Amino acid sequence: MASLEQKYNKLLKRVGANLKRIRTSRALSQTDMTGYGFELRYYQRLESGKHSPSLFTLFKLADALGCDISEFLN
Repeated sequence: MASLEQKYNKLLKRVGANLKRIRTSRALSQTDMTGYGFELRYYQRLESGKHSPSLFTLFKLADALGCDISEFLN
């Protein structure tokens, strides 16, 4: 059975993959996301699942990408 930490890391990877999928479907680059107030390296870490975004950051990302926050978790 997976530990809580393993489940959390899997969720972070899913959020990152969904973030990348949504961003690319809108023909945006990672660099384009800096125009929405995200530092490039920080944004790259979000997409790679190496950083845990706050709830505020998820709302900010959803607003920038024109999607619902739930799309990051699906």
